Amino acid sequence: MSNLEMLAIQPNVYYTVEETAELLRVSPQAVIKLLRSGKTLGVKIGKEWRILGGMLLNLPIHKDETETSLVAEWLGASMSSLREVWDNEEDTIYDRL
Repeated sequence: MSNLEMLAIQPNVYYTVEETAELLRVSPQAVIKLLRSGKTLGVKIGKEWRILGGMLLNLPIHKDETETSLVAEWLGASMSSLREVWDNEEDTIYDRL
């Protein structure tokens, strides 16, 4: 069996945190963070988590979240500077239009 076949996610199989980490090629701590943030769902049995493979196949695409959060962060940080540029005495003529 090739490495790719070994890493295939089966939608109807429950995986441990360690197995999930191996499948996603991340640390077990990153998997726990996904579970706690609600980005993926799992079942906690005692002290152990089990994650359904189907949930791993439906993880949100992080790129869109990153772009959105970066723009929101930039706007939040830049708002006072933007107000200063847009709302000044020299530009009051444009405010009346």
